[in-house]
Order: sequence, then structure tokens, then C-alpha cells
Amino acid sequence: MPSLDSSFTTHSGCTITPHIGGPPYFAALKAKIDALTGAAGDFIYIAGWWLQAGTNLGGTPLADLLKAKARAGVDVRVLGWVMAPSILQNSRAQAAPQLRSILGLNGNTMSFVNALRAEPNLADKAVLNILAHPAGAVHMKMAIVGSSASATAFTGGIDLLNSRLLPSWHDVEAQVDGPAVQGLHDTFRLMWNEVRGRSPVSLTAGGVTCTSHTAPSGGGSLSGAPAGMPDLPARTLTTATGGQSRTQSLRTFPKMRFGSVGGIASLGGASIPSNDPLSFAPGGLFEIRSAWEKGIQGAQTYIYMEDQGFTSGEVFDWVNAAVKANDTVRVVILTGLFDPNDDPNNDTAKFFRVAVNTHLLAGLSAAQSARVGVFSHLTKTIHTKSTIVDDAWAIIGSANAMRRSLYTDLEHSVAYMDGAGAIARYREALWGVHLQQSAPDVQAGLTAWFSLPFQAPGPPPPLGIVRLRLPLPATTLSAQEQIIYDEVMDADSRQEWGTQLLRLFMQQAGAGSFAP
Repeated sequence: MPSLDSSFTTHSGCTITPHIGGPPYFAALKAKIDALTGAAGDFIYIAGWWLQAGTNLGGTPLADLLKAKARAGVDVRVLGWVMAPSILQNSRAQAAPQLRSILGLNGNTMSFVNALRAEPNLADKAVLNILAHPAGAVHMKMAIVGSSASATAFTGGIDLLNSRLLPSWHDVEAQVDGPAVQGLHDTFRLMWNEVRGRSPVSLTAGGVTCTSHTAPSGGGSLSGAPAGMPDLPARTLTTATGGQSRTQSLRTFPKMRFGSVGGIASLGGASIPSNDPLSFAPGGLFEIRSAWEKGIQGAQTYIYMEDQGFTSGEVFDWVNAAVKANDTVRVVILTGLFDPNDDPNNDTAKFFRVAVNTHLLAGLSAAQSARVGVFSHLTKTIHTKSTIVDDAWAIIGSANAMRRSLYTDLEHSVAYMDGAGAIARYREALWGVHLQQSAPDVQAGLTAWFSLPFQAPGPPPPLGIVRLRLPLPATTLSAQEQIIYDEVMDADSRQEWGTQLLRLFMQQAGAGSFAP
């Protein structure tokens, strides 16, 4: 039986509302923002991986909406991710074609922050989130909106971008009501005050320049000096308590562990990029990984996962163990079109094949393999980061089924169980979108999935989804590809980072090798 991980705080009395697709999420977020009048205690806190000045909520530009609420007296604060300063201030990184798309989206975020700062009430409250590991991101897509009387939070995979409203983009954002909202608020607070404690830096990406934040004056309100970035004090939120879900607010925070190579004459004194450890989690924090494994290992009937990545061998090891442990468990893995925002040369498809063949299918008999279905949507990008087990346990958040999400990116997810049928309704709604039919019965729904056609030449089938033949085409990573996987695409912050990557760059530059 799947269960919540007892190592983490479980909040009873919650309600989790999964918003499938950008339109319902944007509408729900705007409704919560519109309800704020500027009364004492009103607040809007947003942490984004990618923010754009042109984003609209219900026809209103998000930037204008936030500025108007700030003028009305709402405490509006925004944390927009950019790469670690040691990357953005590195001329080689700025010129690297592999980082072109990330530099572009960081530039979009800087433009959004600059636009917000034009409003005096947001000059010190629109901030670049500079906390990421050099090989990672602050990948959260999170908003907390509330007042002195109530608070609601959102977490999931949906960025605040107009492109997330397209029918070809499939994603899920969880609305969280109840005591678990406190966990999201406290996560935002930790990051906010951590940035505040660091020295401001001027950064450039995608042709846009922006200072990370304003330095706190330290002079107090009577000093006459500019206030600078304000502290976010601790606060106990008032939240609804009538829900039936038991919910956990879960995080990934990276460890900062870097190689030390000293000056390298052949590269003009090149060094390994780094960042300061997080003061609140110097050894890292890997809650999502533990809770996710706990939910999967208790499967008795089915494991359903939809994700854009699936490059983590470890996640597939958990699924593999569940299939071997129980002869009734069936697995549905759904991915989709390549994310058009990603570098098309990043070898994700190759890493996916390795994870499926050497982890998901490892040691399975023919009968066990027949209970595993891997599916691809040929007409949609599946950007969701969600797993459902047995209609009893689910997780929704920003964490992909990728090693970087378990150990290196800053992530947030909620895991929950519900005795009132909420997870069954979530599964039915998801499957209804994909199968275009109602599937209240789990076994009938599983039969529908396993009846989908195998991939074949020609146009997509009517539902746009095909089953992939397993095993996938055999794939072996070269030594160079393994370094790119370990140090760039799916890094593990628990391991010393940077030495292999710098050695590779030296070799590509014809500079020989060096002693680590």
C-alpha cells in the first residue's frame, strides 16, 4: 500500500486541486489575486523558473496586475531564477551554444524584473534568484497568495508564460488549500532571505542587464537611507482546515560541492564555477526523492507517471522494484514531444533510452515487461511532473523524473493521500484528457492504455498517443556523453562537480589534460 514518508511533516485537513492545463491555473491564480484589496496582511509571493513581461492573466498583463496590487498596498514579492553568477559572469559560458536557450529565458526573466522595478513599491521586491548550483536551476513554479484571513498556494510544472495556454502544451499545477500552504510560504521565505543575505551582483543574459537585488541598508526606517531588499519575517498563516487530504510540502535543495583545480595556464587561469552553500541547507535537502520512492514502492495495482524527462535511472529503479515485488502492478509511462524551448542537441532522447533499457526493464521477465507500457504523445509536449499510485497517493510539482530534480535543482512538490476519492478523480481527469473517454474504473482505464497502437510509420493515430516497443533501440553513452550527462544534463550535487567537465573542455580546446 503506498504511503506518505513519515520523515516529513504531514498536514491534515488540506484540499489539493489539480489544474490540468494553463487556462484553469491562470484563472484560479488571477481570481485569488483579484480578491486582494490591499488590506493589512495581503500578500502575493511568486517564485518562477521563467518569467516574461508579456504574460497575461485573463487579458491583464501579469506585470501590470502585480504593480497595481503593490500600489494598493499588497506585499508583492517576486523571485525570478537566473543561472549562478559564476556562470553568467563567465565569458566562455556566455558564448557556449549549449546555453543559448537558457541565456535567452534568463534574459526574459531579467526584463520582467526590470519592468516590475519601474513601480516604486516593487523596486526592492522584484529580485533575481541567484541561489542555484552552477549545473542546476531554481526550477520552482510556485505562487502563494493570501491575506490575514486565508491563504492559497500553487505548485507544479506550469510556468507563467502565454505559451503554457496552448492546446499543444500539457501540464498540471496543484492548488493547495489548508495547513500545507505554510510549507510553501516558508520555502519562499528561506530563499528570499538567503538572497537578501548575499551581495548584489550585476548580471547579463540574452542582452539584458539586471542587478540581482538591492542591498539592505541596515539603517532602519528612521535612518533616511533607502530601505533596500526587505526581510521576510516568519508568519503563521491562517488557512482552511476542512479538506480531506493529508499533504506534505517537499523540497530539493542542492549541496554545493566543487572540484578544486587551481589556475590553468593553458586556459588563462580557468576555474570551476561555484556558488555559496545554502545557509539553511548546507548539506543539501532531498525530501522529494525520499517521498517519491516511498509512494512508488507501495504500489499494488498501478503506477502512472507523466513527465517530460525520464532520464533518472534511480526513479526507474523504484518502478522496476515495484513490478518485481507485485504481480498485479501495471505501469504507464507517458512522455511527449520534445520541449521546443530546449536545445535540440542535448541528447535527452539518448539518456531516456538508457534509463528505460538499463533501469526500468532491468532483469524483468517477459511477463513482467508486458505489464510495463511506455507511451509517447506525438502531438503534445507533456510537461507535467506527476505520479499517481493506486488511486491512493500522488505527487505534483516542479520535480521531473530526472536526477537533477532529485539532487541539484531547487524544486518543490506536494505529495498527498486522500480518503475521499480526490486522487481517483485526478487520475480519471488526466486519463480522460489523454484517452478522450471516461475511465472511472482503473482496470478499464489500464486496458484502454495497453490497447493503444504501437508506434509505426505514418501520421499519428486518432488520440495522438503511441506505445513504444520495448526495449528501446540499444544505446551506449560515449565517455564524453557520460560526462555531459553527469556534469550538465543530469548532475548530482552530492558528488564533486566540475572537474570532469573542465577536463573535457580542455581536451576539446587542445589544451591537454591536468591533474584534478
